[in-house]
Amino acid sequence: MSNLKIWNYLSVPWVSFVLIFYISFFSLAFFNEVDAGYISNKYLIELISNTFFLSVFSSIIAALIAVPLALIVSFYTFPGSRFFNWGLSLTIAFPVYVYAFIFVGIFEYSSPIAEFLRAINLNLPPIKNMFGSSMIMAMALFPYIFLITKAQLTSVGFKVFKAAKSLGDTNVKAIFKIILPSLIPTILAGMILVIFETISDFGGVTTLRIDTFTVGIYDAWFGYQSYFSAARLASYLLLIVFFIMFLSKYFLKGNSVIAASTAESFQKIQPSKKIQFLFSSVCSFIFFITFCVPFIQLIIWSLSSVDVNIYKNFYLLLNSLMLGILASLITVLIAITLSLGYRGSKYLRPLISIATSGYAIPGSVISAGLLIGFYSLYGSSLTIFGIYGLLLCLVLRFLTPAFNYISSSLSNISASSENALRMQPINSFKAFSYFYFPHIKKSIFLGVMIVFIETVKEQPATLLLRPVGFDTLSTRIYNFTSEGQWEMAAHPSILLVLLSFVFVYLINQNLDFKKGS
Repeated sequence: MSNLKIWNYLSVPWVSFVLIFYISFFSLAFFNEVDAGYISNKYLIELISNTFFLSVFSSIIAALIAVPLALIVSFYTFPGSRFFNWGLSLTIAFPVYVYAFIFVGIFEYSSPIAEFLRAINLNLPPIKNMFGSSMIMAMALFPYIFLITKAQLTSVGFKVFKAAKSLGDTNVKAIFKIILPSLIPTILAGMILVIFETISDFGGVTTLRIDTFTVGIYDAWFGYQSYFSAARLASYLLLIVFFIMFLSKYFLKGNSVIAASTAESFQKIQPSKKIQFLFSSVCSFIFFITFCVPFIQLIIWSLSSVDVNIYKNFYLLLNSLMLGILASLITVLIAITLSLGYRGSKYLRPLISIATSGYAIPGSVISAGLLIGFYSLYGSSLTIFGIYGLLLCLVLRFLTPAFNYISSSLSNISASSENALRMQPINSFKAFSYFYFPHIKKSIFLGVMIVFIETVKEQPATLLLRPVGFDTLSTRIYNFTSEGQWEMAAHPSILLVLLSFVFVYLINQNLDFKKGS
């Protein structure tokens, strides 16, 4: 398309950089000697098994929580249903590593809850194990499945439900017989998101004492100063991630996860009073456990801590804000370019798909790749460039959601409209301003919001690539939690949760949560 040709050319530099990055990373990781005493077969098996079981168990438990909740709030009306329709997603404001240290603090032997239960001859179960860690991860990450399932129900689920009802099925039978099977691709897509988030977590698994690949990479780099060992571990993890991506593409092939939103109204089901009470109770319990309990615990710790440096916390907040704003704006600008290039050239599409796959790759892997690549070329650390190396890593990592949102909006433009545009005597930039931008401005806003939230929550990449003396809320939380100082970690955690909460609220306001209510 002539109006999009300039965007094809503008896409080439970024695509070329990412391809060179992947090729050089694997070359450096596999063609240099590593510390054989550190990367032993026994240690590799431990990292692989821990990463596999934690991510799989977390995704299964998250799906068991999220899918019933999405069905309840989408199809039924009951006291509080309007609030729970968006309120159950608020847990996404908590980074996993904050969630982990909160529940570890609640379950530890000396906590007030544990002492109270021991007084009545009850003991809290241990939580620093695979099952306990999976439960914590699932409670923190279930909104990923909840939101994507609810979006699918809003877009096509109501139509399918009406069709099933027209054939004489009862409400419950239609949901179990027709709706649930149709949601399988969506649920799998959500579970894969949870798997990727679990794989990429560092602070949470460190607090829970589960050695996964991210812990191994960090220990190799900072603990043993074995840079090529860290790169080798990162490359193994990258191969695992690519394998998961291949499986997801294979099993979800031909299944559209999110369809175009329907304009049809949907009259929600009003169940009996007992069922309404049951639904309200279930949603209230989940909301209380997953959002209220951790937030209240943070407040209690913050009030009990006397050593509060308001100036330091404000400085950390400003650093996080600056980093989030810069990363989100740069990422969305590149995403716009690549989305238009993807639409304008079928030859570039496979390469752009590879160049926008960073979200599935843990921040520790990208960080290790950038660090080892720069060190091999110049013999010094990438951090000498200050914040720019960190920004590059964050853009690589979080380009995927921004690109997907914008590309999805562009795909809704009809071919006849673009054909009419080609007949107009205007250049590519005017065509973007007057034609393409109005179609994608909502997706641009959503992309900025999502990338900002992910950036301020990102911990492993920030720890590895931050310049000397540059701290954010996430790095300060790690400094405190790694030493078990839960009260000290509460203040930056509250600021981080509130900051994320503001952007989650803006996203909810921007999306149509009232459809069909």
